Amino acid sequence: MATPTTYTPVPGGPVAYRRRLLRWGPLMGLAVPAAAMGVALALYRLSPCDGIACVENLGVWLLAAMALPTALLWGLPLESGRGRYAAAAITSAALWAALGYLAARRASRRGLATWRTWWSEYVWFAVAVWVGVALGLYVIRTYAL
Repeated sequence: MATPTTYTPVPGGPVAYRRRLLRWGPLMGLAVPAAAMGVALALYRLSPCDGIACVENLGVWLLAAMALPTALLWGLPLESGRGRYAAAAITSAALWAALGYLAARRASRRGLATWRTWWSEYVWFAVAVWVGVALGLYVIRTYAL
């Protein structure tokens, strides 16, 4: 009777690529929100505003809210504080990483899993989160302000 042999995946083969997707998917899930937050911070630093005039810069607020979708749950932008900012950053990063992992799991189910299939899965999750953030901002603007 033959003993079972353990197989190692072919470098660059389908199994190795699936493993790479599963390993790096959560970190890739943080790429788009990190870029959005970087652009929001750059626009905030470059915009010529002072005091309450900065609040009216909707582009910055929209980009920051898309990067930190759980900020609304922590009371931002109506209330502030280091604890709230830290909690919003940590929970948003966890959410985006979880969505990146979920996209990797769904993409790796296909016969030929690539980063293109990962992006096609991830975009659906990102759009759903962003629609939820937009609805939350609409409710805050309509009823709370």
